[in-house]
Parts: sequence; C-alpha cells; structure tokens
Amino acid sequence: MGLLDNLASPDYRPPRGPECGLGIVLEQLDDKTRKTLQAALDNPHAPSTKISVALGELGHRTSSHVVQRHRRRECRCSGS
Repeated sequence: MGLLDNLASPDYRPPRGPECGLGIVLEQLDDKTRKTLQAALDNPHAPSTKISVALGELGHRTSSHVVQRHRRRECRCSGS
C-alpha cells in the first residue's frame, strides 16, 4: 500500500507523532467529568472553543484545534 492509498483510507492514522492532547485529558478525568466532557464533544452545537476554555478552567490546557481534530477523529486516539 502506498502513501496515497494510506491517506485516502478513512481509517488512516499517522504511525508516529504526539498523543492526542484531548485523549490524554480524557484519561485523567474522573468518570463524572469524563462523561460530561464526552457529552459536550458529541453535541454538534457545543463550540470547540468553549470546550477548550472550560478545560482550561479545570487546569487542562488544550487548544480548540485539538478539540476539533479529536471530534473529527483525525487524532491518534484509537477509540475516539
């Protein structure tokens, strides 16, 4: 399989690179907060910028771009 075939595949994930910042945050949260965050991520009307700001208020610095990539499943999370 060539590079273009890999890039064309909807399941393609880069073999190397940093972990997904949001995935790391999700692993660190308690169950109640994780469920609340996941509900916000699943809500198409919840802006990524507001999710990012809310996480920052909890001490988890992540950008809205990281949130967007995670929501689009373009990150390295296997279960995103």
